[in-house]
Amino acid sequence: MMQFFQVTPPSVHQMILTLERRGLISRVPGQARSIALRLPSKALPPLQGTTATATIHTPPPETGNYPANDLETTLLHFAKAQLEHWFNYNDQKPIDDSEFVPLLDMLIDSFAHAGLSAAHVQQLRRHACDQFHRHRLQAAPETTFEENLNLMFSFLPSSVRARWQESLA
Repeated sequence: MMQFFQVTPPSVHQMILTLERRGLISRVPGQARSIALRLPSKALPPLQGTTATATIHTPPPETGNYPANDLETTLLHFAKAQLEHWFNYNDQKPIDDSEFVPLLDMLIDSFAHAGLSAAHVQQLRRHACDQFHRHRLQAAPETTFEENLNLMFSFLPSSVRARWQESLA
């Protein structure tokens, strides 16, 4: 995970703890490498450039709004659906934004590693910003889009924050 996501071991550990708290994975305490996925494999994007012990198939498109053979469009559609699912799940089992926002970045990066183009990654980041704003408005209706983006970006390291800000330019 450290090599694939290009993060430090403490970051991987925090990701695992957060995923476990969210109910997305389970672990056997005291047993190394005992992570079990609690989602169906169809709910995950394929990860290119990795070796896997199981084949994870990309789910078929849910609508006929785009050609089934356009992998890039299918991947973008799936990525947006995953983001929306994560926001909805966070509504039901909330975690602090300081943990949730870096998870969003990790999710988007996983789609970049899966083959999503830079332009579509930017589009996905814009979508995440829109979703974050919509969900923040439920908690604080008086906030503006800019205030909510500043809050969201405050939870990202400066190097990552710059990539997100470029997506909105």
